[in-house]
Amino acid sequence: MRRYEQKQLNRFPMEGHAMRRLVRAAVLIAALAGSSLAVHAEPVFPNGGSVGMEVPGDMVPIPGAAGFEDRVAKAAILFVEVPHADFDTIVKSFEPDALQNKGVTIENRKQVTLADGGRGLILSGYQSVGAVAIKKWIMLAGGKSQTAVITVQFPEAASERYPDAAVEAALSSVVFRAPPSQEELLARLPFTFQSLEGFKVLRVLGNSAVLMTKGEVAAPQEGQPIFIAGVVPGEVGENERESLAKRAVASVPGVRDLRVERGGPLRIGGQPGIEIVANAVDLQTGKPVKVAQWLRFGRANYIRMVGVLPADDFARDFDSLRALRDGLELR
Repeated sequence: MRRYEQKQLNRFPMEGHAMRRLVRAAVLIAALAGSSLAVHAEPVFPNGGSVGMEVPGDMVPIPGAAGFEDRVAKAAILFVEVPHADFDTIVKSFEPDALQNKGVTIENRKQVTLADGGRGLILSGYQSVGAVAIKKWIMLAGGKSQTAVITVQFPEAASERYPDAAVEAALSSVVFRAPPSQEELLARLPFTFQSLEGFKVLRVLGNSAVLMTKGEVAAPQEGQPIFIAGVVPGEVGENERESLAKRAVASVPGVRDLRVERGGPLRIGGQPGIEIVANAVDLQTGKPVKVAQWLRFGRANYIRMVGVLPADDFARDFDSLRALRDGLELR
């Protein structure tokens, strides 16, 4: 599931446009992603999130991801929370033609009322992957102030283990709860910050990475500073670090025309590291931005930190990014 989590990280906005990017990510994840079947009586909230369901059959939570899986049946349920989104807007993003372009054929649409009074739309059909037909359900769920996209998929051979009625019963059991606090989100991470420098958590990814912004969290605005930090397992040899840093900064999402301004080795938290500062252009607005990336290398992992700022605000806010960098410590 690490590739799934990385896709989420790569689709977070570098500046503003958070809602649009989350909806696009949800659409993409939904496209990529004979006996009666027991359903657990109590809802389970995967990865400590705000959306849960009564889990069908032998599915268990996926470690570090928002979802459930049955490895024997090759079945999975994935959750994507889209905070502060309008339910009807999300529905428009999942029109059959749009999904067909991604290889998903929708055969049935069913509106449901959730247990907490929320609205739901269940889309069911299949996706052809080579010669294999994968059964697929996409549930669009809207609560009082939250929206989510839940995807169920498994090969046709698992249909006896997961009949249609049982899958729809599980999807109809979707419920929402209050979102976690900033403190609860930060507690999930394998690292701490000495000071947040006015930044707030937008999202925690797989309990190993965090996306933060300085400014409005409910509806991020264009030009807000962005900071991303995550732990990547694996030791990186000294002679491989520079090339890794260059490849990593070239892959920063949400920007184009990236040109390295300066870079080089430095110590971060008493460990070897590499800094790269680059100029780029925001993909959505076309405005100039500055990108700062730091890699901090340990024995069993390395920490990647990326900050993106409007070019005009770089001198003012760069110290805040460096304070976040220097105050990050593994638990």
